[in-house]
Amino acid sequence: MTNKNALTLTQIEHLSSLRYINNIDAHMRIVSSVILPDNAHQQHNSVLLVLDIFFDNKQIDKMSFNLHNYAYEEIIELAQHIRNNEAILQAVDTALAGNSE
Repeated sequence: MTNKNALTLTQIEHLSSLRYINNIDAHMRIVSSVILPDNAHQQHNSVLLVLDIFFDNKQIDKMSFNLHNYAYEEIIELAQHIRNNEAILQAVDTALAGNSE
């Protein structure tokens, strides 16, 4: 059985080189990147979306999301448009609220 979303070596290298700055509001920005975990194999299509969260140009947190079996195009779309993803923004809000207590 083959995974239709399996990433090629070229796609993995391209994804690993990308960094996107997502301005969330006047104070918050999220820098997103994609990494392949050391223990993952190409055929498993396991990548992590890593978010470095900044508030007034100071990094305040770092989060990651498993993008197992996401297609190449979906990974890029998600990394480029964090601001449009309600589920990720909710997770960021929840994490930041927990850190402030």
